Amino acid sequence: MKYRLTRARSGWIIEGERVHYAGGLLAEAWEGLFSAAGLIGREWGPVLLIGMGASLMDLLHRTAARCPPRVEIIEIDPEMVALQEAYFSLPLPYRVHLGDAADVLPLLEGKFSAVFVDAFVEDTVPLHLQTPSFIEALGGALETAGLLFWNVLRPAEAQRVGQLLSQRFPVVRRWRYDAHVFWGAAWVPSAFPLPI
Repeated sequence: MKYRLTRARSGWIIEGERVHYAGGLLAEAWEGLFSAAGLIGREWGPVLLIGMGASLMDLLHRTAARCPPRVEIIEIDPEMVALQEAYFSLPLPYRVHLGDAADVLPLLEGKFSAVFVDAFVEDTVPLHLQTPSFIEALGGALETAGLLFWNVLRPAEAQRVGQLLSQRFPVVRRWRYDAHVFWGAAWVPSAFPLPI
């Protein structure tokens, strides 16, 4: 994949043809979600990122009452890992698992207080991640009081992801920030900091 590295006032941006993979508009969108979903000031347990997210790691660090003790990252593209490690501050302890999330997720041990899915090829969520089996694996990785957040850009994909989450999780919420649709899912309503 071809990436462009751009320096902006706010810091580095890793760009594709149509999207920001780290920094820039993507960082703004995650910041908007954290505000709207009441995630600022949260005490985090272990966190899983599907798609390496320097912007998200920075946000977890800056806004947490207690930072995650560990961050596990599943990233398919070693070039994305190298760029983020070279140009971004990664302020939390993390471990990268290189590979496809559908293959790696079932191999991870332990449960997570939060799972953030931000996996794209440009602006498209890979089809094999838009499946009941992948949603099942996400559910298996989440603590009982944990939260799942999924960032989707294309409207038809956002609808599909929302339907899949609604079939598996009893609690599902939706937020929109510019072109980003964020789905949140949980096993229990009390997992969300703000009332549903």
